[in-house]
Amino acid sequence: MAFALRLLILFCGLSALLTGVLCQTKKGYCPKDWTRLGNYCYIYQHDERTFADSESVCNILGGSLASITSRLQNAIIREVIREGAGSFEDTWIGYHDTIAENAFIWTDGTPNNFEAFASGQPDNFNSNEDCVEFEDLDEMWHDDNCEDENAFVCAKQIHLVKH
Repeated sequence: MAFALRLLILFCGLSALLTGVLCQTKKGYCPKDWTRLGNYCYIYQHDERTFADSESVCNILGGSLASITSRLQNAIIREVIREGAGSFEDTWIGYHDTIAENAFIWTDGTPNNFEAFASGQPDNFNSNEDCVEFEDLDEMWHDDNCEDENAFVCAKQIHLVKH
């Protein structure tokens, strides 16, 4: 699994260099056990928590629940979950519509320009699903009750290297 993740990251990095798809990355690094993509670091957290508690833990770690703005980023975060969990399990990301139904926003304020909901999602089942998770059954986004306890993925900017 680690080999597959490294291979995917290497392929994506080479693709970006050849096509200029990703923005130029800054010189920096991620803490131990975090995965880097562009200027961000990601880490899977096994400790199951509510959506709000998950965001608080990510804040303590210097970031927020992961925001996803592209297919590449979505694929990398899926691999971070697989690698961290040893399989795939329900995992919070930072997308929610707790303020206004069907007006989804990211916890870190990232512009909303990408979604990967499963067919029929979001469905706001029982009018009580305002937070978004990667669902273990299909590895796609589903809305879920924010009080459910799930694993989660945190994201933060790289640590810049001082010259």
